[in-house]
Amino acid sequence: MNPNRLSRVLTLLAALAVLLPAACRTTPKGNENTYTGTEGSLEVGRIEGNQMLASRLKIVDPKSRRLADGRLQVQFDLRNAKDSQTEFAWTVEWFDASGFVIPQASRHYEPVALGGGAWKTLTITAPTPEAVSWRLGITSRNEVQ
Repeated sequence: MNPNRLSRVLTLLAALAVLLPAACRTTPKGNENTYTGTEGSLEVGRIEGNQMLASRLKIVDPKSRRLADGRLQVQFDLRNAKDSQTEFAWTVEWFDASGFVIPQASRHYEPVALGGGAWKTLTITAPTPEAVSWRLGITSRNEVQ
């Protein structure tokens, strides 16, 4: 074999040896999972970019109502489907009838550690009566500083 070609092949093999393990490994860090709902709907839309969290956390029994002051309130359970503790952080955004984000005083991630098989009821209330839909964001706890 030509020495130049052999050198290129060895360089390619060395690069593959470095890249392949990284490409085949999954890490706890990942994309945010988003769950969306609208007023009165029992269905929750899902975009699950972080498969590890999606396999661990389940949204159960979503419901909504209007409070006396007109604000939308949503409640659901987050259930840990695994036997071990799951750590994550969540946030919520609210949208008006046109699909525009309703500005909030402070949008932040709330860290949570949920024991194996445990569940947590989340009750979230829109900042204004104009809210008709919501988007819950869940990410790995170590993604949030």
